[in-house]
Amino acid sequence: MSAPSTSPRHGRLLLGGIGICALAVVGVTWTGRAQEKVLFVNALDTPVTVTAGSERFSLGANDHLVRPMPIGPMDVDVRGGEATLAHETVFVTDEGGLFVYNLLGAAPLFITTVRYERNDAPASESEPSSLVVAGTSFLRAGHIDYVLTDPPRSIQMRKEDGRYTTRFHLGQAPGGWAASYGWLMSNHQTAKAARFTEELARVLPETPGARNAALISRMVLSREEGLLASLAATRARRDAQPDDADAQRAWMYDMRRAGRNDEVRAYYQAEVERHPGSLVMAVMLARVEPEPAGTARLEALVRAHPGELLPRRALAVRYARQQRWADALPLLDAMEQGDPDYARYQDTHAEVLVALGRRAEAARRLSERLLQASPETEPPDLDDVQLYAKLVGHASLEGKENAAMRQLVASAQNDRPEGMVVRWLSASLGLPPEVDSPLGTKDDPLETAVRLMLALAEEPGFAARASTQLDFFGFHRLGPEAGLLLAAEFERLGDAALAARTLDLSGVELGYGELQDVLRGTLPVESLTTTLDWGERAALHLVLARQLDAQGRDSKAAYARVKKEILLPGAVSIALQKWDRPKPSNAVAGDSVP
Repeated sequence: MSAPSTSPRHGRLLLGGIGICALAVVGVTWTGRAQEKVLFVNALDTPVTVTAGSERFSLGANDHLVRPMPIGPMDVDVRGGEATLAHETVFVTDEGGLFVYNLLGAAPLFITTVRYERNDAPASESEPSSLVVAGTSFLRAGHIDYVLTDPPRSIQMRKEDGRYTTRFHLGQAPGGWAASYGWLMSNHQTAKAARFTEELARVLPETPGARNAALISRMVLSREEGLLASLAATRARRDAQPDDADAQRAWMYDMRRAGRNDEVRAYYQAEVERHPGSLVMAVMLARVEPEPAGTARLEALVRAHPGELLPRRALAVRYARQQRWADALPLLDAMEQGDPDYARYQDTHAEVLVALGRRAEAARRLSERLLQASPETEPPDLDDVQLYAKLVGHASLEGKENAAMRQLVASAQNDRPEGMVVRWLSASLGLPPEVDSPLGTKDDPLETAVRLMLALAEEPGFAARASTQLDFFGFHRLGPEAGLLLAAEFERLGDAALAARTLDLSGVELGYGELQDVLRGTLPVESLTTTLDWGERAALHLVLARQLDAQGRDSKAAYARVKKEILLPGAVSIALQKWDRPKPSNAVAGDSVP
């Protein structure tokens, strides 16, 4: 019997053989996994054509498809008609499992761990764990047992599974991109929400609500990251998208918050001189020019470019803010017939009709327009329903004459507690809520707005206590008129910190320094017609009237002016009716704190 060889040559041959075998095994494994499954999901309401690597295929609206794709970098180009919706390079790794390409991150996708138990297993109270993956365009989901299909309620378990086993489910919630946006915002993933909604609004500007969602998420993000970070982001967007009016306005808004209005005016003056043919730059300059130069510029632009929408929109709003109702109406009527962005201006249109004594017509036209939209695809926005309630002056659902209100409320109700929308509408109008109307959850934006409006109807001190813990979403459902009214009143009472915070959350185009100047009497409210509408100016005039009361001066004319400015019920009309007028004292403004 021979002993094992220990010669170096034999060892090298043995190691070489092992290495060759190993390479062969690896080669077989690599060849077998040269492709991985990629799920392509389109949650948009438009069909698209996808080019992924060398593959080209179509995806219908709200459709999905699984394709095997080569491991390695993958160029993805997505087009909707002639428009490019996405173009990026992602990397399919050799880790195995399922990869997901979620167009624009719009699909509300989630991964759930489903737990199955044998009949003889002790009962478990644990809930399935879920991971929201919305807002991300490409990710490795890993091993998934059920792809966009409901997992079965029970399965056949093998003995080796033990008493418990788990499966993984990739699901998609209803609601499309709006559900993804809601998830991200409620989970404080504001940067991701801002990024994907801004991209959605850029590539599909006709998507209902996308532009507003992008604006809100960007405003919330700016408050989370601070003004300097927000300025840097909006300036970069301004430079990257010079022809996007919303990008320009976002930067202007941040600059106004920073008290740098003169720099804005100088910038757009230089841009108009550098690009005399740019309508966007000319309209932006008109927004910050002193009057009457700004209005004259807009009128000249409309005459020179009668078919362009941007100057027409700007001039219609300018006329309305100047209370030139008869001049504003023809422009708004034309916008109603052919402007795809008319929904953003229908509140101005309604207010102009009210000012001209045509309130019933305004209510009828608004309800007809809202009810013509399909509730499944374009449900009325809450702000639209609130506008209708203000036009008719109530939130009642009873009687044949309130059929339109019932339909609008039902369309806007969604998954909210029954009666929550009516409760919010009633509070917005200063009406007492129904005794048996349900309360929403404490952190629900509608319920938060209801609580603050009810507090506002009591007195400023109640509103101050109710608003200290409010965030942007609560103020968003209050509206800028209420936010500016409270900010100005808090400033009058001397709580500068609460005033500045409230003003910032309100989203009103007014810097805190400007608010201080208004109350000091060094900045006339009339000089703010380019940025504040009638309700916001009425809020400032009401606080100025209250300041006269506190100083023991004659305020009769000031209150008469406020009453004349009020077109529709809201925060100012509630405060005018409910708040006790300040009594004169020897104290100066700022002595008391709400």
